Amino acid sequence: MDVVLDLPEQPGLPAYHRLADAVRAGILAGRFRPGERLPATRALAANLRLARNTVLEAYEQLIAEGYLVARHGSGTFVAPDIPDRSLRGGRPGTAAGGRTGTIALSTFAERVLAGEVPAHMHRDETRSPYEFRYGTPSFEEFPIDVWRTLTKRVLDYPPRELLGYGETEGLPQLRQALARYLQRSRGVRCSAEDVLIVNGSQQALDLAARTLLDPGDAVAIEEPCYQGARAVFAAHAARLVPVPCDGEGIRVDLMPGHARLAYVTPSHQFPTGAVMSAGRRLELLRWAARAGAVILEDDYDSEFRYEGRPLAALQGLDDEGRVVYTGTLSKVLLPALRLGYVVAPRSLRPAMVGTKWLTDRHVALLYQAVLALFIDEGHFERHLRRMRRVYERRRARLLEAFAECFGDRACVTGTESGMHVLVHLAEIEDADAFIHRARDAGVGVYSAAGYYTVAPPPGACFLVGYSSVSEDGIREGVHRLAAIARG
Repeated sequence: MDVVLDLPEQPGLPAYHRLADAVRAGILAGRFRPGERLPATRALAANLRLARNTVLEAYEQLIAEGYLVARHGSGTFVAPDIPDRSLRGGRPGTAAGGRTGTIALSTFAERVLAGEVPAHMHRDETRSPYEFRYGTPSFEEFPIDVWRTLTKRVLDYPPRELLGYGETEGLPQLRQALARYLQRSRGVRCSAEDVLIVNGSQQALDLAARTLLDPGDAVAIEEPCYQGARAVFAAHAARLVPVPCDGEGIRVDLMPGHARLAYVTPSHQFPTGAVMSAGRRLELLRWAARAGAVILEDDYDSEFRYEGRPLAALQGLDDEGRVVYTGTLSKVLLPALRLGYVVAPRSLRPAMVGTKWLTDRHVALLYQAVLALFIDEGHFERHLRRMRRVYERRRARLLEAFAECFGDRACVTGTESGMHVLVHLAEIEDADAFIHRARDAGVGVYSAAGYYTVAPPPGACFLVGYSSVSEDGIREGVHRLAAIARG
């Protein structure tokens, strides 16, 4: 590849030194990304009209400093973990082009940087052989052949509406398909006109915050609570009011009377797995009416229920138009599709649609068209039925393994539905050390402490996902955890 480098005009410095300075500055400014391959020494020498030995010396110096790594037979690459990690986006106090200056951030950006988002991003490179990560579907079970066939059908003769700008609300045929599905399977009160297609549930939370909250507004959140929701509300300068949850969901009797918004996960409280009772749901709706508040219902994984009768959405009980209902297809299909949906009261719809238009105009039309066919032709619900059976077997194997290896030393909750359970191991005093030892043994487990705003319960709590681990892998992984716990 061709590389443009400005070598400093410092005649007193050797050429290799000036070249090393230029490459190092490019790395620190983010022009050369971690893991990116650099040009071969011969090619770079020809490009810059330098001697090849000059380039070799510059590369060797940067390798010694830790900025570059050489891989025999492959070339020279920017190190995956460069020195001065904090300078990866540029040196503090330095503006673009190296000129000294300060770029002031908005208060929103300052709140984002001060929040918890960067520390909790998923990274695939940390995957272990036995990876109990929450929320990852079984990629091997996805009907890729069906999806490929439908994609080809759409691309063979694409209608004009798929080639231009689409409706911000979403492709009409997908909104119709989703409305029928939500009415039938979740008891949601909606028509196609009420459905807004979004880039996953995280965008749905952000749209709700943008359209409903002003700085300082009180938001009632579950304690514990999904971090992605908590971070969104904090970034919008909301005042978070944690409300404890028990076995029936959020404690409505402890709800603040002045909240503008309440965020809840009634069908499978995240992360405890508690299911909000019918009485508690009606109580919550009455609270919203008294407080003049809006309820944001996150129905993130309700498709997977293994015990008891299927649960209708809280939104289906709402007679006053106070519930904003959100769902995602990342857990059901693939996270890479970035498809979710919002069903909002009609009074909120114009503001949410306008806000989305300003944010990203519309979701990728090709995926919307393929998904509409996938639903209309019955593939979606067939896939759901099959995945319920797969996940139910994996859930059963996980519970058996914990019972066999830990007995009553492990308290496992949230087993009725979803793709994860919450495991409390009172005997583990240092959860972080346990997690590191598990990682060394090839097992990925995750602490649930970060989901608690106030204070986690005593002992160690772990969020254990089972959807992406085979039945044999579940058994082996839990056996290894037990061996670590025994010391």
